[in-house]
Amino acid sequence: MQTLKAVSFFKALADPTRLKLMIQLRDAGASLCVCDLTQQLEQPQPTVSRHLSHLRKMGLVTCERRGTWVWYAINPNLPVWCLQIIHATQLTADDTLPLPTLPKHCC
Repeated sequence: MQTLKAVSFFKALADPTRLKLMIQLRDAGASLCVCDLTQQLEQPQPTVSRHLSHLRKMGLVTCERRGTWVWYAINPNLPVWCLQIIHATQLTADDTLPLPTLPKHCC
Protein backbone atom coordinates (compact mmCIF):
# COMPACT_ATOMS: atom_id res chain seq x y z
CA MET A 1 0.00 0.00 0.00
CA GLN A 2 1.24 3.47 -0.83
CA THR A 3 2.00 5.86 2.02
CA LEU A 4 -1.17 7.67 2.99
CA LYS A 5 -0.70 11.37 3.60
CA ALA A 6 -2.90 13.22 6.08
CA VAL A 7 -4.15 15.68 3.44
CA SER A 8 -5.25 12.84 1.15
CA PHE A 9 -6.95 11.03 4.02
CA PHE A 10 -8.93 14.08 5.11
CA LYS A 11 -9.77 14.99 1.50
CA ALA A 12 -11.23 11.52 0.98
CA LEU A 13 -13.37 11.86 4.10
CA ALA A 14 -14.39 15.46 3.38
CA ASP A 15 -17.17 14.24 1.13
CA PRO A 16 -20.28 13.49 3.25
CA THR A 17 -21.14 10.32 1.33
CA ARG A 18 -17.64 8.89 1.68
CA LEU A 19 -17.56 9.74 5.39
CA LYS A 20 -20.93 8.01 5.88
CA LEU A 21 -19.67 4.96 3.97
CA MET A 22 -16.63 4.70 6.24
CA ILE A 23 -18.82 5.00 9.33
CA GLN A 24 -21.21 2.33 8.02
CA LEU A 25 -18.27 -0.01 7.38
CA ARG A 26 -16.82 0.76 10.80
CA ASP A 27 -20.13 0.13 12.57
CA ALA A 28 -20.68 -3.14 10.69
CA GLY A 29 -17.35 -4.47 11.89
CA ALA A 30 -17.22 -6.69 8.81
CA SER A 31 -17.50 -6.51 5.04
CA LEU A 32 -20.65 -5.00 3.59
CA CYS A 33 -22.14 -5.53 0.17
CA VAL A 34 -22.75 -2.55 -2.10
CA CYS A 35 -26.47 -3.38 -2.03
CA ASP A 36 -26.48 -3.03 1.80
CA LEU A 37 -24.67 0.30 1.62
CA THR A 38 -27.04 1.72 -1.00
CA GLN A 39 -29.99 0.85 1.25
CA GLN A 40 -28.41 2.30 4.38
CA LEU A 41 -27.36 5.54 2.69
CA GLU A 42 -30.48 5.80 0.51
CA GLN A 43 -28.26 6.60 -2.46
CA PRO A 44 -28.34 5.12 -5.98
CA GLN A 45 -25.98 2.20 -6.55
CA PRO A 46 -23.83 4.02 -9.16
CA THR A 47 -23.24 6.90 -6.71
CA VAL A 48 -22.25 4.57 -3.88
CA SER A 49 -20.02 2.51 -6.18
CA ARG A 50 -18.26 5.64 -7.44
CA HIS A 51 -17.50 6.79 -3.89
CA LEU A 52 -16.36 3.31 -2.84
CA SER A 53 -14.08 3.21 -5.88
CA HIS A 54 -12.51 6.48 -4.76
CA LEU A 55 -12.01 5.13 -1.22
CA ARG A 56 -10.47 1.96 -2.67
CA LYS A 57 -8.05 3.91 -4.88
CA MET A 58 -7.01 5.90 -1.81
CA GLY A 59 -6.36 2.64 0.06
CA LEU A 60 -9.00 3.30 2.73
CA VAL A 61 -11.13 0.24 1.92
CA THR A 62 -10.57 -3.22 0.52
CA CYS A 63 -12.96 -5.05 -1.77
CA GLU A 64 -13.77 -8.61 -2.68
CA ARG A 65 -16.07 -9.79 -5.48
CA ARG A 66 -18.57 -12.45 -4.44
CA GLY A 67 -20.74 -13.43 -7.37
CA THR A 68 -22.31 -10.32 -8.87
CA TRP A 69 -21.74 -8.12 -5.80
CA VAL A 70 -18.64 -6.46 -4.41
CA TRP A 71 -18.10 -6.46 -0.66
CA TYR A 72 -16.15 -3.67 1.03
CA ALA A 73 -14.37 -3.35 4.38
CA ILE A 74 -12.14 -0.80 6.04
CA ASN A 75 -8.55 -1.57 5.11
CA PRO A 76 -7.04 -3.18 8.23
CA ASN A 77 -3.57 -2.10 7.07
CA LEU A 78 -4.31 1.62 7.41
CA PRO A 79 -1.91 3.55 9.62
CA VAL A 80 -2.96 3.51 13.27
CA TRP A 81 -3.72 7.25 13.26
CA CYS A 82 -6.23 6.77 10.40
CA LEU A 83 -7.99 3.92 12.19
CA GLN A 84 -8.14 5.97 15.40
CA ILE A 85 -9.79 8.88 13.58
CA ILE A 86 -12.29 6.60 11.84
CA HIS A 87 -13.19 4.88 15.10
CA ALA A 88 -13.50 8.17 17.00
CA THR A 89 -15.73 9.89 14.42
CA GLN A 90 -19.36 10.27 15.45
CA LEU A 91 -22.04 11.89 13.31
CA THR A 92 -25.16 13.46 14.77
CA ALA A 93 -28.66 12.92 13.41
CA ASP A 94 -28.27 15.82 10.97
CA ASP A 95 -24.97 14.41 9.64
CA THR A 96 -22.74 16.94 11.34
CA LEU A 97 -19.87 16.33 13.67
CA PRO A 98 -20.63 17.30 17.26
CA LEU A 99 -18.42 20.15 18.38
CA PRO A 100 -17.32 20.51 21.98
CA THR A 101 -18.75 23.39 23.94
CA LEU A 102 -15.98 25.86 24.51
CA PRO A 103 -15.84 28.00 27.62
CA LYS A 104 -16.75 31.62 27.07
CA HIS A 105 -13.82 33.93 27.56
CA CYS A 106 -13.43 37.63 27.05
CA CYS A 107 -10.70 38.58 24.65
